[in-house]
Amino acid sequence: MKRQVTIIGGGFAGLQACRALRGETAVLLIDPSPVTTMLPALPDVAGGWVPEQIIQHPIGELLPSCATHLQAAVSSIDLDAGTVRAGDQTIPYGHLLVAAGSVPNFYNSPFPRDRMHPLATLSDAVRIRADFEAYLRETERPHLLVAGTGYTGLELAMSLFFRAKAAGKKCTVTIVDPTPILLPSLPEKQRQYVLNFLSAQGADVRLGVAVESFDGRNAVAGGTAYENTFFCWAAGSEFAVPEIKGQVERLRDGRLKVEADLSLAGHPNVFAAGDAAAIEQKGQVLRKAVNFAYYGGRHAGRNLGRRLRGQPTRPFRPMDLGWVVPFHETSIGRLPGNIWVHGRLGVRLHHLMCGIRNYSFANFAGCLKLAMKGTHT
Repeated sequence: MKRQVTIIGGGFAGLQACRALRGETAVLLIDPSPVTTMLPALPDVAGGWVPEQIIQHPIGELLPSCATHLQAAVSSIDLDAGTVRAGDQTIPYGHLLVAAGSVPNFYNSPFPRDRMHPLATLSDAVRIRADFEAYLRETERPHLLVAGTGYTGLELAMSLFFRAKAAGKKCTVTIVDPTPILLPSLPEKQRQYVLNFLSAQGADVRLGVAVESFDGRNAVAGGTAYENTFFCWAAGSEFAVPEIKGQVERLRDGRLKVEADLSLAGHPNVFAAGDAAAIEQKGQVLRKAVNFAYYGGRHAGRNLGRRLRGQPTRPFRPMDLGWVVPFHETSIGRLPGNIWVHGRLGVRLHHLMCGIRNYSFANFAGCLKLAMKGTHT
């Protein structure tokens, strides 16, 4: 049997690495989910605007014949021993790609988790959809409280706000964040555009404010009490694998610092890609983004193949293809050439991009239909 590569994570990076290794070696892909998911569409699913069927696909149907899917969660990586702990198994590896992504960071908050609504997986989105629909039926004056003013928090807030509006309910929206600046990676003009849209919908955006207490129903943020809230948590993310042993540089959010070829310093047989990797370009760490995960995973897979053949690896040269963030009825986005887009054009592009990066023709067709309409159904 050929030497085996172990890949942790069946998202964009992990699947692209599998395809790049087709015919090179036996591959073991470890992921706890039976399906892979178009993560950028999760807020759309949570609001009930997009059916989950068109943003997911069974992992097993996407793997090349050389790859096997182990459906288990990785709890630890031991770089010194060359093993990973997955479920109840300790699995030795010859070469490893860490593409496990990220999970919500609750910062050890004492709030009841069963009453909080994070958004990181398809099951999270489906749960939010069902719980929010029930909340709207049962609540005369709904109040949506979202912790986190990153893209996920803002997208989710608007998706649920417009779902309440479609149900004939006036929903108060409060969005809080301990950071003092909304979307600090954006230029001031673009930040103001987003803030103006949120304010026009009646959203109360409170910067420099954290949620101080939440008992499962009522909350206090910045000294203000909020009663009978639907509480969504989008206040940060962290490395998905709980424990990693061995010498490795990491960012505060747990991402692994990588060399130019995406390998870990001191561990030439271990690579990282996607949201697990901290990739520097011009002295700045790249943001977490689908394009970087997609092409980074492919490049890591090719470099793993070169390692197996005894050939030198090549540096990863990421290209920023732009991005679009939809807020249901409007958007903010930057295309190649530093072209900024707003409004419904960005919403169309969001659905189109989800279709292009999707996993089957049926999924692509479903996203294309939404893009042609230019709005949600």
